[in-house]
Amino acid sequence: MRCDYHVHSSISADSKTSPDVQIQRAEALGLDEICFTEHLEIHFYRGAAWHVDLENYIEQFRHFDQSGVKIKLGLEAGIALAPEYFPELEAELRSVSCDYVLASAHSINNIDPFNPKFYEGKNIAQVFKEYIGSILTGIGQIDPQLFSSVGHIDFPAKGAHSEKDSRLFYKYAPDEIDALFKYIIPQGKCIEINTASYRNLDGFEVPGGDWLRRYVELGGEFVTFGSDAHMPEHIAYRFDDAVAMARRAGVKYYATYDRMAPTFHKL
Repeated sequence: MRCDYHVHSSISADSKTSPDVQIQRAEALGLDEICFTEHLEIHFYRGAAWHVDLENYIEQFRHFDQSGVKIKLGLEAGIALAPEYFPELEAELRSVSCDYVLASAHSINNIDPFNPKFYEGKNIAQVFKEYIGSILTGIGQIDPQLFSSVGHIDFPAKGAHSEKDSRLFYKYAPDEIDALFKYIIPQGKCIEINTASYRNLDGFEVPGGDWLRRYVELGGEFVTFGSDAHMPEHIAYRFDDAVAMARRAGVKYYATYDRMAPTFHKL
């Protein structure tokens, strides 16, 4: 099965691409399945537009053309939250029957990686250590039944840094990465391989092999693949490279989801 489990459309605040265009692109690529993961951010510093209108989203979803590629209803739930806001996030997630929920962090202390201040006074290793630590803090405060996978742990690589090589290496944050994996694996959750950072590699090899090997060593068996596409040309971007890298790391399966229940496919 060829699938992309991290796709945005104009339903999200940061995309101008209609869902129909994303679906048509997926069909043209010969994908079997895609999952829209529209942004659900509670009390997000960038404004209420990032809090997807769930009623409108579900109504639009009902009219998506599913005659070709199969389409799943998903959300990307922001977990960079103050503790007092998690009950509100959980209530939102419980209010809708999603197929898949990606838990992600897009900021630390209301500063995101596309703001140069995110990197001030830190080298890239310190940035990743702080960022992954924040993911662990957030993921520990949400009911594990309400999310499926943890998104883009290398998200700072895409931001306003000045590093020539901004890839995430395991050695940068071993304690934080281990703690995250040791938490999600026993819960039956997985890690996402997100290919958005592949768009600006400047000749470097695709990242992730070392931390995925550690994921496997700690008992991780499956992943999800997501392009984080906000425009059609990025759907399933360099998935062949991501799959090859995951195989080399020893990952056994990738998952698709239906009503939060995973189906495993051999890599």
